[in-house]
Amino acid sequence: MPNIEPPKLPPQRHALLQALDNLLESSDSGQYLTALAIIDVRDFHELNRSFGRACGDAILMEINERLKQLSSEKFAVHYLGNDEFGVLLPQLKSPGLAVICVEQILALFKGVFEWQNHSLKITVNIGIAYNYEHHTDANKLVLDTELALKHAKTSNQAYAMLGKNEQQSSDQLKWELLNNLHVAMQEDELELYYQPKLCINPSNKNKAPPYNAEALIRWPTVDHGLISPDITIPLIEHLGSELDLINWLVNTALKHLSEMDEHYKGGVSVNIPANSVTSKTLYTLVEQALTLWHVEPNRLTLEITEDVLIKDKELAFDYLSKVRETGVRISIDDFGTGYSSLAYFKHIPADELKIDQFFVNNMLNNEGDRNIVKLIIDLAHAFNLEVVAEGVENNETLDLLKSMGCDYAQGYLISRPIPYNDYLLWLKEDNQF
Repeated sequence: MPNIEPPKLPPQRHALLQALDNLLESSDSGQYLTALAIIDVRDFHELNRSFGRACGDAILMEINERLKQLSSEKFAVHYLGNDEFGVLLPQLKSPGLAVICVEQILALFKGVFEWQNHSLKITVNIGIAYNYEHHTDANKLVLDTELALKHAKTSNQAYAMLGKNEQQSSDQLKWELLNNLHVAMQEDELELYYQPKLCINPSNKNKAPPYNAEALIRWPTVDHGLISPDITIPLIEHLGSELDLINWLVNTALKHLSEMDEHYKGGVSVNIPANSVTSKTLYTLVEQALTLWHVEPNRLTLEITEDVLIKDKELAFDYLSKVRETGVRISIDDFGTGYSSLAYFKHIPADELKIDQFFVNNMLNNEGDRNIVKLIIDLAHAFNLEVVAEGVENNETLDLLKSMGCDYAQGYLISRPIPYNDYLLWLKEDNQF
């Protein structure tokens, strides 16, 4: 009999924000507090990799059911997407009561989770924040809770709660960054750094450029230095400016390509925010940019994380197939961390796969990871897809990838991400590997 996939939880982030907004507007800050807890499942990607996406979906459903055991006037549970849940904790007389509520949540994870004769121990990290004094902005409270969750994860604690002073300080920094980022996007103050991708497959060297590059967003600031995409992208998503970001990324990358030496035929890839893949505007933005800069479409690659395709395969496949009609290439980033069937692989609307560095970093010492890398390379080539290995940091790994027939290598051995002008100079150097 065919396997029946478990139902999938619909994300409820908007519903949580609306409920939180209503609570904060109606609460009497002098008498009661409202707290928010965000729960993150530890090692969820590893769980999916080991047991498959169907297992991950089933575990999320079971977590949701367990959390609903606590649902009452004191608990309101919302699935936020990926591996996160939000729990609203209204009408608290003190911040300490939020911790007691979280202890009740943690108790739900003491029992194992069952999946097809496997007993799985699931653990979580939890971030907690609450509304102090006249702190009644739902978005700010969510940001504070996410910061608390980050503290819990980095300190390897079951939970962490931000106090009033910490929230005031973090609020000021976050909103300062948000306001500054909005201006930076309008004033074209963001920058693209380039990390080269080296062609290492001898059979491709006569027909492919020796180097392509991945363009990575960087935000230079006076007070906080160079801010990485890990901070910039979530802030842009919070502003709801993902399409503005894509427009800037694509146009800047094409502008740079149009300015490069006419003898350079390499391409550039840019990362597309996950929730923008199924936007009808993506095709229009790409088409308009190509018309503006007169660059060969196949020199531009859009990198999409594999999770995007798995979550809504049919819709994502349709939209990406349409984008490919412009001649632009599609690359699947972090490949291997999700659950992919052969049927999915056969119809995947892509030109390139990027093997997640988790496998590449360990392939010298781990036979399983080495076999996975070889399997992905062979399978991709069987479907006429090129393969890029990420995280290449030493010559031994590079030599092994060459022997496997990998097409491109990317990592610190070849080059760190560097500013555009430095990349132009790098291309003129004799970079031999």
